[in-house]
Amino acid sequence: MNPTEISPPSRGLPRGYLALLVGRTVSELGSEVTVLALPLTAITLLGAGPAQTGLLLACGRAPYLVIGLLAGVIVDRLPHRCILLTANLVMAATLATIPLLAGLGWLGMVQLYMATTLVGTAAVIGEVAYLACVPTVVDRARLVRAQSSWQLSRSCVVTVGPFLAGWLISAFSAPTAILADSASFVLATVLLPLLPTRAAEPPATGSSSVISQIAEGLTTVFGNPILRAVTFATGSFIFCYNAYSAVFLLYLTQHIGLDGWTTGVVLSIGALGGIGGAVTAAWAGRAIGLGHVLMAALALSGAGMTLAALFTQPPPAAVICVALSQFMLSFGQEIYNVHQVSVRYALAPPRVLGRVNASIRSLVWGLAPLGALLGGVVGAGPGLRTALVASSVLSATSMLWIWRSPLRHTHSLHL
Repeated sequence: MNPTEISPPSRGLPRGYLALLVGRTVSELGSEVTVLALPLTAITLLGAGPAQTGLLLACGRAPYLVIGLLAGVIVDRLPHRCILLTANLVMAATLATIPLLAGLGWLGMVQLYMATTLVGTAAVIGEVAYLACVPTVVDRARLVRAQSSWQLSRSCVVTVGPFLAGWLISAFSAPTAILADSASFVLATVLLPLLPTRAAEPPATGSSSVISQIAEGLTTVFGNPILRAVTFATGSFIFCYNAYSAVFLLYLTQHIGLDGWTTGVVLSIGALGGIGGAVTAAWAGRAIGLGHVLMAALALSGAGMTLAALFTQPPPAAVICVALSQFMLSFGQEIYNVHQVSVRYALAPPRVLGRVNASIRSLVWGLAPLGALLGGVVGAGPGLRTALVASSVLSATSMLWIWRSPLRHTHSLHL
């Protein structure tokens, strides 16, 4: 193939997308609080161990495997704004039950598992709707710029979020801090009326069954060698990353001895790498080519993950090592995400974009709970450090999917 260069955007992003971006940024900031506060609630309040924290993470990811494909059909059939509004309100209400039950003394692991599963279900549908909504408010010439702006926003959130989470947990408590996430979804919902989104177009096979429509999305993904390679590479990395994440906070609190505030500070410093990755992603793609930048980003992310397990003593060296580890991981991840999502926009027909995104996310995030469970099992058996090192090394091998595909020789795609 002889792909052409991605056309540089000549105009700013539309107001509709900016309203969507602000809402997503607010809700993601709240979610960053929950990323730290939820497992710390399980660990500090309920005495959860590696297997339980792994299962908790798996509950949040399992809905991708169970309803991910159906979410694509829903998104391609119903108005995007209605879907986003419903998903936001469900997540806000569910998250609010955690501090409520904790205050009443009724909170247990079962309640956390149930709440995490319900929030994960709403998040699956909401995320697929968001990805399908972007091309309806942004023209194709500006989609890479829109994705870069989202990844930059996301990187800023990941940088600020742990600071905010650490402060809220220290000032109040881990379950109370989750209220911030609930409030963030309410604020994001308030902004949705500013979004001039259209109803999703009816499928061309309007009378076909849900199974046929799901199959069309799967065929589009796995019938295209580039989409297939990116999907498998992303899925392999996410599997390993969730095995890593299942024991990471336990490693920081038990092996290194970090408290909630210090953990938040370290993660925020590390997340500055995500800002650098989002800012330099487009330049890196032009400089070394699409295929090469995807492989380099995956390799860098895996190397960054490995650093976290190198030192446990002395404490200052361990903290610096973890911060550098997270910096490299975030830098690589953001570069990869900017380009892998843009590949979908370039190659997927608009009428099946919801189902394409759902198909990809079902595989990618469907593997996440399996990775989390495996990480928890390894952490409980051979040890937390072993789980970190093994998952880190294996994550870097995900680049082989790109290396073995046409992407290896692809410099750019035309949008």
